[in-house]
Amino acid sequence: MYPMKLSPVYKDYLWGGHELEKLYGKISDGDRTAESWELCCHPEGESVIKNGSYKGCRLSDILKENPAFVSDRFRKEDKFPILIKFIDAKEKLSVQVHPSDETANGELGEEGKAEMWYVISAKPRAFLYYGLSRTISKEKLEEKIKDGSVCDVLNKVKVHAGDVFFIHPGTIHAIGAGLVVAEIQQNSNTTFRIYDYLRKDWEGNYRQLHIERAIDVIDRTPIVPSQEFNNNEVSLRSGRIRRLFGCPYFNVLQIENWGGKIKFWCDRSSFHSLLVIRGMGHLEYKGRRYDFSSGDSIFVPAGMGEYYLSGRHEILMSKI
Repeated sequence: MYPMKLSPVYKDYLWGGHELEKLYGKISDGDRTAESWELCCHPEGESVIKNGSYKGCRLSDILKENPAFVSDRFRKEDKFPILIKFIDAKEKLSVQVHPSDETANGELGEEGKAEMWYVISAKPRAFLYYGLSRTISKEKLEEKIKDGSVCDVLNKVKVHAGDVFFIHPGTIHAIGAGLVVAEIQQNSNTTFRIYDYLRKDWEGNYRQLHIERAIDVIDRTPIVPSQEFNNNEVSLRSGRIRRLFGCPYFNVLQIENWGGKIKFWCDRSSFHSLLVIRGMGHLEYKGRRYDFSSGDSIFVPAGMGEYYLSGRHEILMSKI
C-alpha cells in the first residue's frame, strides 16, 4: 500500500485545444487534447500506475485484487465510483444532458452521471449554459431543439477562475469556449447530445444527436444558477482546506498549501484522489517522499493512514 501516481488517458475531441499542454504538459497523439482523464477505471479509459511495485499495472486490476483500496464497503465486483478529468474547451461543447441513475435505461447500458466543475481558467467573457431559464412544455422544448433555438431558453452564466458548479442529472448544460475545467463525476460516459451548432466532424458529417432520449430525461424545472461552495473551511498556519462540494457520489475538498506541511489521514472508508491544480511539492508517507507537480494525479488507497503534503500548491482532493 502506497501513494500511486497515475498516467492520464487523452481524448482528442474536435472542440479541444492546447491549454492542457501549456498548463500541464499533456499532449495527446492527435491534433489537440480536449480531455485528460486523470482517474479512470472505465472501458473507454484506464488509468495506469506510474510508480512503485504496481508500476505499469492498470489501476482497475489492482483494485480487483485489493477492493479495500477503494473502501471497506467496496467489493471486487463493484464498479469504481468516480471519474476525474481535465477539460480544455477551446470551442464550446455541445448542448447536452446526462440521465440520473433512476432515468438511465439499463437495457441500453446507460448509467447516471452527476458531475461537478471546478473552473481552473477562464478567458474574458467566457460563459456556460446551465439549465432552463423559464418554464417550457416538452413539445415546445423539442421544437426549439430541432430548430436550433434551444439556447434562447437556457441560462447563460458568466464564468471566472475558481467558480464551482454542480450539474444535476437531467439539467441541460454546455461548457462554453475559453474554459479549462477540472471535472469530478460519476463513473459514466452517458451523454445525450441535444444541439451542436450545426458543427461537422473531421469527415464532414454532422455529429450524432440524441434528442428523443434527451427529451425523456430533461428536467424542465427552471433553474436559478448558483455556485456550489459548502465552505466548511479550516484555516491553517500555512494554508487552508475548504470543502467545495458533497453529494451521495463524491466529496471534494480544495487544499491550498502556502509552503508548509499539512497532515492528512486516509481511513478505510474511502480512498483519496489528489489532483494537483497548480504548484509543486511532495507527499510524505512512512519516511518516503513522493514528488508531484501541476497536473499530477495521485491515488491514495483507503486505509493508508497518515501522510503529509508539503510545498506550495493547490490540490483538489476527491473521495466517496
